[in-house]
Amino acid sequence: MPTLEKDIEDYLVEFQERVPKETQDTLCNAIKKLEESDCFNKALKVGNKIPEFSISNQDRKVINIKDIVEKNKYTVLCFFEGSWSPYAVLELLALQKIVSQLKIFNASLITLCPQTQDKSSYLKEKHSFTFDILYDKNNTIAKEFGINYTLSDEVIAVYEKQKIDILEANRNGTYDLPLPGTYIVNKNYEIIYAFVDANHRKRCEPKTITDTIKKDIINKR
Repeated sequence: MPTLEKDIEDYLVEFQERVPKETQDTLCNAIKKLEESDCFNKALKVGNKIPEFSISNQDRKVINIKDIVEKNKYTVLCFFEGSWSPYAVLELLALQKIVSQLKIFNASLITLCPQTQDKSSYLKEKHSFTFDILYDKNNTIAKEFGINYTLSDEVIAVYEKQKIDILEANRNGTYDLPLPGTYIVNKNYEIIYAFVDANHRKRCEPKTITDTIKKDIINKR
């Protein structure tokens, strides 16, 4: 069965064939520096409870996380950078494949990103996603989860050469983004699984999400 990891590996092969080695080295060094930083210190972990929040989705409808958490046995929250990131798009496409299975488990999937609602609305329509993309303006919720960081000048320069305009995508005057993060939460707002990585090329495998929920259901029988 195809995996998200394999999809990302295939993309990286193509990326490495067309992108100059100097650019690749710059990005790899930036990932290494972020991994060696203290960016994980404040990230919410298994056993922590998530904060309550209300933010709008891609259609500007206000979504209250309380309504979702208390309605479902499990809530899956996935933070991503924006539709400009090929890794994020691959992740969302993979997540769409498990939506029906999550419903069987009485689990709801929502995603969050700082890009503007018009871009998220287009992204959802383009790929026929059936889950909400919440507008995390100014990375407010990502900060509460402790997974917010700022792009380095070197990476910003690379992105600009690649015509990736973070300022235009988020329209908040910053280069702040969320680390790739996936959380599974129970009805008590408690995190039962957490994935956060400083390497934006690594994402939580959807099968890990479904396997974690299956295991939790079995353990509660």
